[in-house]
Amino acid sequence: METCRILVVNHAVETGGAERVLLDFLRRLDRSRFEPGLAVPCRGPLVEEAEGLGVRVHLGFPSRRLLGIRRKSLGSDRWAIAAYPFHFLATVLRLALLIRREGYHLVLTNSAKADIYGSLAGWLARRPVAWRFHDLASPETFSRFNLWLLRAFATLFSRRVLAISGAVREALLALGVPGEKVRVVYNGVERREGVEEMRRRARMEWGLPGDLPAVGLVGRLVEWKGPDVFLRAAARVAEYFPDARFFLVGDAIFGREDYPGELRELSRSLGLGEKVVFTGFLKDPLPTMAALDCLVHASVEPEPLGMVILEAMSLGLPVVATRGGGVPEVVEEGITGLLVPPGNEEELARAICWMLSHPRERKEMGERGRKRAGEAFEVGSRCREMEKELLALLPRRARRKRRRERGHEAAPREAR
Repeated sequence: METCRILVVNHAVETGGAERVLLDFLRRLDRSRFEPGLAVPCRGPLVEEAEGLGVRVHLGFPSRRLLGIRRKSLGSDRWAIAAYPFHFLATVLRLALLIRREGYHLVLTNSAKADIYGSLAGWLARRPVAWRFHDLASPETFSRFNLWLLRAFATLFSRRVLAISGAVREALLALGVPGEKVRVVYNGVERREGVEEMRRRARMEWGLPGDLPAVGLVGRLVEWKGPDVFLRAAARVAEYFPDARFFLVGDAIFGREDYPGELRELSRSLGLGEKVVFTGFLKDPLPTMAALDCLVHASVEPEPLGMVILEAMSLGLPVVATRGGGVPEVVEEGITGLLVPPGNEEELARAICWMLSHPRERKEMGERGRKRAGEAFEVGSRCREMEKELLALLPRRARRKRRRERGHEAAPREAR
């Protein structure tokens, strides 16, 4: 049976949230049906992990010059506007030639920049294109020019836009992307085993006695994730739980390397001292998450979905999260966690205090969350759903050929 050759296009080579989801997909992709390739600008952690999974990698897409043009600069920098078309067209033409030369049947783009140049390249190569869309298409995230680009290219050059949540889909529809093109396929998480042992070891490593309260915020230390709101809420919680520990798990993003220092200064000014633990970057944050009594998600802007919330639920942790974006699709209010208004440190502190004051209810919430993550967001099921959506984009003649080939393979077995 001929496999479907699928080219995944991604503009980043660091392993952020979207890239970790992509690696999960590539790891579980049915290789009897799909043969994946990956087009990226240069070598990096994503390339190393993809090659370890047996994925063929094509470097140089996009060009370094195109990659250097920030998406928000297109709305304000006249030099970026002038240079963009030349670098953009060069990348598109080279990518279209690659798709044709290597015989790829489908193109899957996995980032906002890749959606633009990847979909036009796929269209020029006369191959169906699907977007895996991870963002909320809003003025808070994109410039007006880029919102126009997203609407135009999704409408003209993509066959399917696979949104990671209902909130992402609604934002695309509000932007003007045709509804028949947009489907929701949630990200998924693994079912976790051995969580109690993981928790015991992690608490020993961090010097946490078994009954010491610990809550934490996990993710990149960037303003919109609300780490400052978390610290101000922590100061309120510490008045009632003076022994509690507050974890900030993660590091700064490029260009804001000074932000963790600002947060440390804020922590000192709030009198938190050693109550706050700055872990820095952790390659595998799951054990540290397992050491917590609840996860705090304090984003002040709407979150497209919140993978860290799903990961916490898979560990049996209850969640205190800000209401907005795709978060209410994951966290069931009062059942698997508590939802609070964004940017409201008082309400956030009140919810954390409730969690720490109700250990039995907290544990029950965590168990319900673990069950929900394993049933509604199990990664294998979500990957099969992705495969189904992608195979549906193949031309009918190709699908009929694949069915005939499967029939020819099955016939000798039946005869025997």
